Formats: sequence, structure tokens, C-alpha cells
Amino acid sequence: MFKPFVIKREDIMNKLIALSLSIGGIGGIMTWIYTSTPLALSIPISFIAWACFVAAGGNNKALSSTITAFLWGAVVAWLTALVLIPNLGGLPAGLGVPVSIALSVFVLIYGTKIKAFSLAPGAVYGYAAFFTAFLAGTDALQSASLGNPLILTALSGIAGAVLGLVALNVSASLGK
Repeated sequence: MFKPFVIKREDIMNKLIALSLSIGGIGGIMTWIYTSTPLALSIPISFIAWACFVAAGGNNKALSSTITAFLWGAVVAWLTALVLIPNLGGLPAGLGVPVSIALSVFVLIYGTKIKAFSLAPGAVYGYAAFFTAFLAGTDALQSASLGNPLILTALSGIAGAVLGLVALNVSASLGK
């Protein structure tokens, strides 16, 4: 008996293909936007927050916990660069920066006992992303501009986490 060939939606686009297309497409659009402006440094920061969001569960709760923890990390790093490093830089044997980092990372991790900041990897990613921007030369620590690595890290991190949510929603609508 002849069986007609029926193409099922799941045969056309499985979940991995849908996810790959979604992340690739949205990531490409994000990169195009950033490279069309002076915000190219936002690309890795946004992807770090995006990955953190997905690793945290990829849902609405993960979005809020990623953003708050990422911001916590960026603020601790900003205070380290603004206050600790300049004031401890005179320690002997080049210990100023290492001691500043050690103290601030202690505060960073201890602060994750606060529920809003409890996603420790997100806090560490925000801290590291800030220092990536800071060490790349965006060192206007007290400026209310994107030259301030805190503002750049915060906005890029929020954008990355939100784009992660968008990518997962697009992926879910494409593949079953």
C-alpha cells in the first residue's frame, strides 16, 4: 500500500537547528549594531551576559538574577578601580593591585548571600567584564558616558541577557 510522504515540522527544524539559527541570527544583528557604532567592546560583554542567562536557566527568573548579579559584579569592580586600587597602589612589592583584587573578590562573593545577587557566576562575569572594558582603555570612571566601563558593562550586560531571552523565544517558535 502506498503511504504518502508527509513532511512534519520537527523533520524540517529540530531544536538544535532552531537554537543555532536563532543565536546566530540575533548575535549577528547585535554585532552589526555594535560595530556600526563605537560600541564594539560591547560584543563580548553582551555574549558573556547572554551565556550566563542561558546557563542560569533561560527563563524570566534567570533574566532577573543574571542582570542583578552581573550589575553587582560590575559595581564591585568599579569601586575596586575607583577606590581600592588607587589607595592601595603604594603597597610594597607591587602588592597594591593583587590586594585590591583579593579584597574586592571577597566582597563580591560574600555579597552573593543577598538573594538579588545570589547568582555567583553572574557576579563574577560582571566583575570580569568590567575589568575587560577598563583594561581595554575605557577608564573614565566618573564619567556619565559609555566611556565609563561601569555604564558600558551594565548596559551591554543587560542587552546581552535580554537578547538571550529573545533568542530562546525565537528558537522555541522555530523548532519543536
